[in-house]
Amino acid sequence: MTDIMWDAEIYEKAADTGTPGPGHAASSPSLADPRQLRNALGNFATGVVVLTYESGGEYYGITVNSFTSVSLDPPLVLVSLQRTSRSLTYLLERPFAVNVLGDDQLDTALHFAGKPQSRPVDWAEDGAAPRIGGSPAYFQCTPWAGYDGGDHVLVLGRVVSHGQRDDTSPLLFYRGQWSALAQESDTPEGRRP
Repeated sequence: MTDIMWDAEIYEKAADTGTPGPGHAASSPSLADPRQLRNALGNFATGVVVLTYESGGEYYGITVNSFTSVSLDPPLVLVSLQRTSRSLTYLLERPFAVNVLGDDQLDTALHFAGKPQSRPVDWAEDGAAPRIGGSPAYFQCTPWAGYDGGDHVLVLGRVVSHGQRDDTSPLLFYRGQWSALAQESDTPEGRRP
């Protein structure tokens, strides 16, 4: 049992902190327009990963930005894939690698997002599934479970091995654009508190 316990009184007070004022609902966009919801969700910057796997002796991958850690014991990660994704069936039945992309791997992200690039993919073959060489981090996974997520399926993978590089920065996705971390300035004005 954990040492941290929920205080029901604090929890109830937090739930009662107030109600939106008049006109609040009128200023909220309608959920009937999925594009507006997608645009609002785009304000959350995410990292970019490519899920890779082998089928019939060929290597495949798909670029996603919906990835998170779930558990350390057992070691689980989660990715979210559209139900219509051709990769979904494969990821539910065979080993796969989650490749966290660096800011120098935009061409790789585009390639596996359906925009083939002329630069060849740097494949590494040192685990249960092929992975992309030069990535800041990777996680070799076996399928753990798949869950209904509306128009998506939430795929849990059990991490069987992993690796990382500390000499690169991540590729980011923000408001529908590819991005990189801002470089911290060496001047006192540029330092964050």
